[in-house]
Amino acid sequence: MNKRLGLLLGLATAGVLAQQQILLRLPPRLVQLRPQHIHSGSAGLDLRFSRPMELKTVKAQSDLKPALRHRWIGNHAALRLILNPTKAIAEPIEIQLAGRDLRSQELKPQTWWWDPRPWLLINRITNNGQQLQLQDRQGEWTPIGPPWTRLNKVVPLGNGRGIAMVASDDNRSEQIWLQPLEPNSISQKHSSLSPPSPQTIQRLAKGNVLFAHLSSNLNGDLLIQTGGFLPDSEKNELFLANGQRQRINVRSAGPMELLPGGGGLVVPTYNGINLQPLINKNNSVQSLPGNRELGTFCAASGRALLIRHWPDYRRSIELILPGRAPRQLWLGEEAVLGVACDAKGERIWAVIGTWTGDWAQHTILRMDSKGNEIDRRLLAPWRMKGGTPLQLDPVGKRLLLTVSKKGQNSANPAFIDAATLQWKKIIPIDVEEAQLLNP
Repeated sequence: MNKRLGLLLGLATAGVLAQQQILLRLPPRLVQLRPQHIHSGSAGLDLRFSRPMELKTVKAQSDLKPALRHRWIGNHAALRLILNPTKAIAEPIEIQLAGRDLRSQELKPQTWWWDPRPWLLINRITNNGQQLQLQDRQGEWTPIGPPWTRLNKVVPLGNGRGIAMVASDDNRSEQIWLQPLEPNSISQKHSSLSPPSPQTIQRLAKGNVLFAHLSSNLNGDLLIQTGGFLPDSEKNELFLANGQRQRINVRSAGPMELLPGGGGLVVPTYNGINLQPLINKNNSVQSLPGNRELGTFCAASGRALLIRHWPDYRRSIELILPGRAPRQLWLGEEAVLGVACDAKGERIWAVIGTWTGDWAQHTILRMDSKGNEIDRRLLAPWRMKGGTPLQLDPVGKRLLLTVSKKGQNSANPAFIDAATLQWKKIIPIDVEEAQLLNP
């Protein structure tokens, strides 16, 4: 019996060793390829391999068409491709991928197509109400979900895999929905690149609520703040990108915002704003006193833009740098309608407005991170619609805003060149709001 047991154990050990030798001789494989939205360049792509790769061989043997300024970073089996071209990217990129692993085994050469350009998402005014639509690369519009009586809030998930929305009916009660999307921005066939595919729509909260606020980070997590029709019915819930849910026991004086990289949130208070972790582990809360509101995040740098309201009715734009006091970039009596910054927080844009008679005159500014004004331009005869965002498209090197003219009830999506502040395109379509959706 002992001899038979020993023989069986020996055979099993030999089988495991043989299997290990076979696996060691297998060439490396590309396991995963997905967009990376937290980066310092115009666009980023994360690659995960079955084995640790030799970075210098991937750099040397891989190629991009068209040729764009780029860099490879990372180690072991996880690498990242970051694009930082000097000009706007106007077409999909062909990636010819090759290299060796640390055992000098060759990766099978392969070709991938990647379209890093964001999609234009609009809340379009239709005969049946309002409807979300995406514009394809040929300029055609694709409906995303059904028409609604009214969409009060539209928030694209930061990872491009869905659109959260707050819809209301004729009774002014609100419902919260999620329109999941399947991205189609990476493929081994150029012909397979297309707008994201809508999946089955989901309702995120049971029943109706009195009000709701939504916030998403670049991981695709979604924070939902709701208030019911009864006292103390406010609730904060985090819907993680992996499908899990968790309650957030945080009291705030207004809408909260998730940090781009995850793990924390910005909480308005009656005396200022707080930066705190999602899960309280007795960490110290960072507080900033004063009547301030969050303008936008500069995702890759940990920087953010704040809009401060002063007692004498002036406003200022402040740049928040990690571990340092806020830096005032602009101060004036004009209203601040929107702000935007690049990923590093080195280039800043703002739309400010003043009333002239019965019409507001809006101006767009371009500044550096020290507050030096580089350029400004009047938007007349257009003006930016209040409550809509000013967004930077780093791939196309342009700014998106929603604009209208005097006497016009609806608004139009518009693009402005980020460097020259010249109009690039005003799209003649009636919308409530236009936003960018990550690919």
